[in-house]
Amino acid sequence: MMKKILGLLFLFVLVLTACSHEQPAIVKVETPPEDTKEEPELIEEVTDNEKVDEFIEFTLEEEVVRVNLNQIPILSSYLHAVKDRQQVIEKMDFQHLLNIDDNDIYLLEFSCNKADHCSYLLLDHNSENTDFLVADLASYEEFILSPEGTKLLLKFSRDTSQEYSVSNIVVIDLQEWDIMSLENDDIENNLLDYNWPILSTSWVDDESILISVPDTLQTNTEKTDTEIIETTNDILFNVSN
Repeated sequence: MMKKILGLLFLFVLVLTACSHEQPAIVKVETPPEDTKEEPELIEEVTDNEKVDEFIEFTLEEEVVRVNLNQIPILSSYLHAVKDRQQVIEKMDFQHLLNIDDNDIYLLEFSCNKADHCSYLLLDHNSENTDFLVADLASYEEFILSPEGTKLLLKFSRDTSQEYSVSNIVVIDLQEWDIMSLENDDIENNLLDYNWPILSTSWVDDESILISVPDTLQTNTEKTDTEIIETTNDILFNVSN
């Protein structure tokens, strides 16, 4: 039931506009070391007009960060649909990816299933930007910054019933804070969107990426991983708005 709710939210996230920016989505707090907790927790604060602001507080290696639920509708809606919010929050993972132009970018993992497939929100410390649901029912693998530092590539995967995982790539324009399109007019099949394994990916320049995919897939369980993937193809994708 919960995955059905989250799936509906995922469909609507593409049409959500930027949240109100009266408050930032990410708040860094100065908390004494003895007051910090290893597990994330729900924090409620009453404002001057008696409105209750809700935050999730995460303790990272070098900082304590609060995620403002009022500024992230999809996360707030998800938490209001579960029975035990604190239990769900404690299972979340929050990691700092990088700092670019004095802006910290984070990845929030939540709503994981028994197969360790989760949903992922990309957040930044710049209050002018909104959040992105960059993956659903997937596992995060890596991020790669473009050569000029203007774009961020995120790679996700999903396990299948076969001996390989299928993959997807999401590219974010860090200057415009927008999800970009990946285009290749020469290929007939969709190799993205968890339709095919992506063995590796790299930036060619700030306008294109190169991915390596298996040419064919064999599913004989007696074969080793190297035997399953016999040949690979390198495919160029152009990055555009």
